[in-house]
Amino acid sequence: MQHTLTITTSNEASVVERLLQVTRYRGYQLAGLELTPLTDRAGMQITLKVHSDKPISLLTNQLVKLYDVQQLQLATADVAVLSA
Repeated sequence: MQHTLTITTSNEASVVERLLQVTRYRGYQLAGLELTPLTDRAGMQITLKVHSDKPISLLTNQLVKLYDVQQLQLATADVAVLSA
């Protein structure tokens, strides 16, 4: 099953690396990645598309714990918003 996550983060060099590392460790395959700087340049909006047969909550519960993640939205049939 494919899932699309929209993640708002601080604009730090290591944020993308940590997001991808957690995604890989949890066993999700990367299907797409889009980075967009926020208008104030203090943050980024990252659209992450992943594929796995595992429940998406296994990934979202770990991503929201990351220090630089400010907000995480899951765009599927049921839209969920998690804030850190």
